[in-house]
Amino acid sequence: MKREVYIVKKIVQDAIDGILSSDINTLQVLDKGRQDIVTKRDFEMERFIKKELLKHFPDDRFMGEEENHFELDEHRTWVCDPIDGTVNYTMGLPYYGVQIALMEAYEPIFCLIALPELGQVYHATKGEGAFVNDERIKLDPSKSLKSAIVTFGDFSKSNPGSRSFQLKAMEALMEKAMRIRIQGASSVDFAFVASGKNGCHILFSKNLWELAPGRMLAETAGCVTGTIPGEPYGFEGEGLIIANNSEMLEEVYMALETIPAKR
Repeated sequence: MKREVYIVKKIVQDAIDGILSSDINTLQVLDKGRQDIVTKRDFEMERFIKKELLKHFPDDRFMGEEENHFELDEHRTWVCDPIDGTVNYTMGLPYYGVQIALMEAYEPIFCLIALPELGQVYHATKGEGAFVNDERIKLDPSKSLKSAIVTFGDFSKSNPGSRSFQLKAMEALMEKAMRIRIQGASSVDFAFVASGKNGCHILFSKNLWELAPGRMLAETAGCVTGTIPGEPYGFEGEGLIIANNSEMLEEVYMALETIPAKR
């Protein structure tokens, strides 16, 4: 995967330098729905990344957050969130990123998350490990929940029924963890838990472009994952828990078991 790693890093950096780094005062913000926005740069970033990726890999397919939605199959497919954390970006907050995963036979085999304001580029390749700025990530296997920051994804737009449970989960974990936070960008959430800055991340999104890059990064770095069944709590599908180690994951499960099922 060395060729893919080199090419994707260059494409993303060119997109950041040429589009994302432009003066924020010239930004054109568009409505995307209640409590959500999209900018002209989201589309420009996605179209640039798609054009450059398919120039180098013409037999692959491309799926983006803003355009090119289709049913995933076994074909090699690039999945991209061109500006993850758009609200943060438009507000001048540093917690946003660009994230990409290469899927093959329904599974990610490569991922990259770039956090421009933090000067960090994370990537992982199947069977070869996870890295930040080309240094291998090493997690602390002894870290406990009481010494960890637990983050939650933004209240999900793709799975709004999960919001009530998310509030209860925050309350259940408030006295168990060092801090509870919402950072507003899954790229940052996954990157920080993958590198051990945060100990655990919990989210309820169903969008592939939000899940695939970060989940692969975290699991390749050594994090463990678990799920929360939605049906007993009144939301669709499953919630996802990513923790630095299995002991922390078990501590989180024990805290969440105190939440009564929805009747």
